[in-house]
Amino acid sequence: MGSFNLEISDDILDEARIPPAEREAVLKRELAVQLYARELLPKAAARRLSGMDRVAFDDLLGQRGVPSRLTVEDFDEDLADLAAFRRAAGSGGPT
Repeated sequence: MGSFNLEISDDILDEARIPPAEREAVLKRELAVQLYARELLPKAAARRLSGMDRVAFDDLLGQRGVPSRLTVEDFDEDLADLAAFRRAAGSGGPT
């Protein structure tokens, strides 16, 4: 799998007033929210880009007033997360 690096000059980063230790996480989160809001990225991919878990990303979208659009990919990922949670919890229920 490839990756993409985005170069942002220090003067612009300084203007953003984001603490250096938080820049990468904040910028990924902001990019994820905007790409999802503009329907350029499905929710599951936006969540992965943000580095947040599903509940935290949903909460962030709600705080930003971004409506949630559940796709088949999102539903499948939620089912997989639920199955993994059940296995880890030892519920013995269907997976």
